[in-house]
Amino acid sequence: MIKKLKYVFALKCPKCREGELFVIRNPYLLKKLNVMHKNCNVCGLKYSREPGFFFGAAYVSYALQVLLAIATYFSLSLLSKLSVNWIFVLTALVMILATPYITVLSRSFWIFFFVSYDPNNRRVK
Repeated sequence: MIKKLKYVFALKCPKCREGELFVIRNPYLLKKLNVMHKNCNVCGLKYSREPGFFFGAAYVSYALQVLLAIATYFSLSLLSKLSVNWIFVLTALVMILATPYITVLSRSFWIFFFVSYDPNNRRVK
């Protein structure tokens, strides 16, 4: 499970764990946010399984944002002597800054839910 999470966070193909999911690896280049390859360049897996396949990633994104907000809020409240107003401001800032990465990460989580790893799946070149 931990090894699988490594590839989820690295934004790799779920089937071969070598190919890239996204055209641009940097999610903070906002013009290219969420631009995915159609197929894996290593194993040939078609990333978009059906029209609207990645709509479910919005639920994953929501869950990740809530977890981030809770973790940030409690970390700041326990580890600092900031006022509640400052803690809310800093929590909102962390969430805003993390949103592009969480957006692409949620797509990676979503496709990993549905595609199993196959170490023998290589496209003949």
